[in-house]
Amino acid sequence: MKDASPDQLFLYAVRLLGARACSEAMLRRKLARRANPEVLEAVVQRVKRLGYLDDEQYAEGYARLYAGRWGAAKLRRALLEKGVSASIVDRVLAEQAAQGNPEEEALALLERYQSRHRGEKPRAIRFLVNRGYALGLALAAWERYQQQTAPP
Repeated sequence: MKDASPDQLFLYAVRLLGARACSEAMLRRKLARRANPEVLEAVVQRVKRLGYLDDEQYAEGYARLYAGRWGAAKLRRALLEKGVSASIVDRVLAEQAAQGNPEEEALALLERYQSRHRGEKPRAIRFLVNRGYALGLALAAWERYQQQTAPP
């Protein structure tokens, strides 16, 4: 079905972007099913020129959406899998790290999801590491959690 005209493909791209934000690589994959490479390239450039497609805005929104739930490592993996360039990912994650305190976020996760670790250190550390927090950060958050929950 690679016979879509540039106008048809443009309308499809706008419809896709109107329903859900996506990276340039994701949009290219979706449009490649409907058109030849030269038509696809023209449509992607048109969508970018109009400001409907911007990987940096997409990465910022994605990072904001998952801030406090995922650590930097998991956010990095997810954005790279979605086709966002490494330089954009680095820039967005650096901005996010400057705005927040990852140890506080990890501590808040331990407090919010107590049933996930049941007060057991190995489970708590594994929970945080799987969420994308560094091991040292997970250990520091666990220590603070223990201090807060210890009886006086």
